[in-house]
Amino acid sequence: MTEEITFALDIGTRTIIGLLVKKEGKKYKIINSAVSEHQTRAMLDGQIHNVADVAAEVKKVKEELEAKSGITLNKAAVAAAGRALKTVSESAEIDLEKSRYIKNGDVNRLEILAIQAAQNRLKKSDKKENFYLNYHFVGYTVSSYYLDNMEIGSLVGQRGKNLRVDLVATFLPRVVIDSLLSVISSVGLEVDHITLEPIAASQVVIPESMRGFNLALVDIGAGTSDIAVTKGGSIIGYDMVPTAGDEITEKISEKFLIDYNSAEKIKCSYGENEILKSRTILGDEIEITREDIKKAVEPELDDLTHAVAASILKINKTPPQAVIFIGGGSLTPELKNKFAEKIDLIESRIGIRHKDDLDNVAGEIDNINSAQTLTPIGIAVTARETKNRAVFIDVSVNNEAVNLLSISKPTVADALLAADIDIGKLTASPGMGLTCTVNGKMKVIKGELGQPGELLLNDKKAELDTELSSGDNIIFEPAKPGKNAEALIKDVIPEKDIVDYNLYLNGSKNRVGTKIYQNNKLLSPDSILKDGSEINYTVPRTIRDGLSQILEIPSKKLDNKKFSFYFNGKKEKITDSLYIIKENGREVNPDRKLENNLYLEIEEKNTPGLTAA
Repeated sequence: MTEEITFALDIGTRTIIGLLVKKEGKKYKIINSAVSEHQTRAMLDGQIHNVADVAAEVKKVKEELEAKSGITLNKAAVAAAGRALKTVSESAEIDLEKSRYIKNGDVNRLEILAIQAAQNRLKKSDKKENFYLNYHFVGYTVSSYYLDNMEIGSLVGQRGKNLRVDLVATFLPRVVIDSLLSVISSVGLEVDHITLEPIAASQVVIPESMRGFNLALVDIGAGTSDIAVTKGGSIIGYDMVPTAGDEITEKISEKFLIDYNSAEKIKCSYGENEILKSRTILGDEIEITREDIKKAVEPELDDLTHAVAASILKINKTPPQAVIFIGGGSLTPELKNKFAEKIDLIESRIGIRHKDDLDNVAGEIDNINSAQTLTPIGIAVTARETKNRAVFIDVSVNNEAVNLLSISKPTVADALLAADIDIGKLTASPGMGLTCTVNGKMKVIKGELGQPGELLLNDKKAELDTELSSGDNIIFEPAKPGKNAEALIKDVIPEKDIVDYNLYLNGSKNRVGTKIYQNNKLLSPDSILKDGSEINYTVPRTIRDGLSQILEIPSKKLDNKKFSFYFNGKKEKITDSLYIIKENGREVNPDRKLENNLYLEIEEKNTPGLTAA
């Protein structure tokens, strides 16, 4: 097999299509094609249930293409069924330590926290142990960013403190990939490229000029209808409804007693003919009018279009700008006008795409209708392009093997998510702080900041967005949380306010100092500070304060008092104190600054005949 030719395999519920495609300039040419139908119900709703039976049909397609082309095929491009994808909407929010400019790293951390929240929701959706570890995380789309509660287009470079993101994360069951790889391996092939069916189809169905529009792509297959909604150049969500073309075909078969293949032909052509002829399973020839068929399938067509419309609205919230149908079921007459009624779009905004609508693809695919050829062509085209390429690599995280699937270049963050490592633990959480009130004012003692976590890629420092290659080794060292705050009472009181004096009064030695109460309990400055406590303290700064503490009387009793009296019939006023305070026999002012080792005497003064004013 040459590097110029791509072998694309579309393994569908009813048929397997193989293409050999060559790129010529900017166009693609289909060199050979082969189609095979499953002989048993080896696949249901896009999932491989019998690997051996599916492999047998794939082998037929491979050998037919080898015979037609003379090329030995050893690699194939394939697509995983989009119907198996699970999308989870989730949000995350972080508060920065202070208002500042937002960096790329802040946004990366925010988005990864939201993805991990989506993983946790997926985990809770099933009670099986490690259920969510059976899923590949394959990508995400941001719905909205918010900065300080205001929606904003981009966070990077903005200034703020509170960041939030709403996003849609997409997961793919590992069993889908494992069974697909098993089939490919059992026929002697290697997977050269893998993508997702909605991505492959959109690659060729939606031209570059339309990528910015809000569109819904609906692939109506045999057993299911697969939906992908695009907006702003990316796929914002996927869904599957278990109603598709088979229900309509089976209704025709049941109503008119004809075999499935005949019913399928009638389904696809009754819109073009007034009367159709067929043969019943009893061998009788019958004529069926278009009106008879229309009435027979109307309930099933109503159910199908209603389910598809509801799915699109669930993803997009409002009708998209346009809807594009592909797949064999899209050929069902009356589909467009029925669907237009259900989703509130004019019929001209609803299209059905065929291979002939592709300007950049030449060549034919025999034995199948053109609406069914778009996905295999898309697989071939995406295999030749670098964007939207799914990548499989094996790495190790903390010496444990991890298999990664990514539809872009895998990063360290992808590996940590796959290994179920809480990326939030890269950020050190500060220790708990202490709060108290000191003489009515709030005081806070912060806990320690802690030590940030570390990421090493092949023994070198790495970031979350560092790209990975197969065989890489990632070491994740979680952050160490900071210690909780611890403090003594003296830590919240200014040093100058903690005093201790010796004061001699009337010959007796006394200790005078700062009086500290924690929650109304007298304690020393070296007592442990309790969180949420109320601290009140007083500082003796003057002789008056010191004496008040020793004598256990209010300091106002040592204040000067105003007295009034009448002298010669005239009212007079004087100011005097109730106590005489002396130092070395000399009277001192009680408002003098308190000093250590003062020797004082105090005596009460009597002032008879005077009345305090």
